[in-house]
Amino acid sequence: MKLVNQQLIKNTNLKQLYNSIYQNPGISRAQLAKDSHLSKTAVSSLVDELIATRFIYDSGTSGSTNVGRKPNSLMLKAEQYYVTVFFLEEQKLNAALVDITGASSFYVQMELLSPDGYAPKCREYVYDTVLQQIQKNQLLGICVVVPAMIDPDKQEIFATTLNLPEKDFVGEIQRTFPDFSVAILNDTACFAYAEKVYTQITEKDFAFINFGKGIGATLFIHNEMLGHACASYTQFGHYSINPKGKLCSCGNRGCLELMIGEDSLKERIARIGNSPALKNTDSITYADLGQSSVYGDVISRKVIHDIAYEFSLALCNLICIVHPKLIIIGGKGRDLGPLFLREIQKCLDTTGFRRMVDSVSVRYSQLDSGALYNGAMKYFFDIHYNFTQDMGGSFFIG
Repeated sequence: MKLVNQQLIKNTNLKQLYNSIYQNPGISRAQLAKDSHLSKTAVSSLVDELIATRFIYDSGTSGSTNVGRKPNSLMLKAEQYYVTVFFLEEQKLNAALVDITGASSFYVQMELLSPDGYAPKCREYVYDTVLQQIQKNQLLGICVVVPAMIDPDKQEIFATTLNLPEKDFVGEIQRTFPDFSVAILNDTACFAYAEKVYTQITEKDFAFINFGKGIGATLFIHNEMLGHACASYTQFGHYSINPKGKLCSCGNRGCLELMIGEDSLKERIARIGNSPALKNTDSITYADLGQSSVYGDVISRKVIHDIAYEFSLALCNLICIVHPKLIIIGGKGRDLGPLFLREIQKCLDTTGFRRMVDSVSVRYSQLDSGALYNGAMKYFFDIHYNFTQDMGGSFFIG
């Protein structure tokens, strides 16, 4: 037990120092000791270990103008360790190799004829692409990201927007990579973690709402992701905004993602009236709606107003439950443009519990769709990777 505790402490300290160097390239050992509250001897020993294992390197003396001996600068070592990230979509598999310093490479999108093809295609990418470029020991882990709820207790995935093999998909992924560390993560959680890390969010309580084929939410409470990256603690997209509305595949009626999702747009516009800007469009996207609203299309602007109102009803309830100080709208929701944000703010100003709603700000995500890959990599490295253990064969959900 004592050895295990020592390993946990050492791993925590190594990770703390690594992340300090990540956030402050060129930092010195002395500054690391000051910031971490570890002794200079302990920091020096841990830094030497990170250098020996090629996670960081000493770039030589810094340009410090202080009198006396100049401190050495510590930097992350790029192109040394990686995480493979897969993102599953309907009949598609997206894959990228992500350097733990942040750079992505070997991005591919593969078409699938059936759900049974996900695991074989994942294996093919790792062995035929990734391991032809790097050594096996350079691949720290494999992340499989799904737009779905992952149940860590039953080890099952529940998806309303994605068809998966009927039996034991989680086990199939685990059996596909028995020698690697594997994590199955929710897509919204990966986007949210990227937003937190790369845009340096200071609010301890915030919500990230992801508009995709469905609508997902990830909540951070006191700087901790609620329920980890498995989306099993909240299903914001299946909050009912109309109990008498259409039947959703989840079994509920009038679910948010069913009512305001992209698939609802064409019907919404038809109910209001013909839109000259969109009348010849077979399928209407958020981007179509946002663009036409910018140029003054009355019908598009009315639809955006209605969507913002219904979305705000769900937000008001979310705010009353967890009171996030910041709400970030990501994914395709950003395509609805500036009018959508303004309408949300107007609706929040007239609905909800004033004392709580008035202290909440809403903005769009500052990152692009590629943030999912970096978010998955960083989450895996920060939460699951262990410097002091052999990670081969380890398996994580969320």
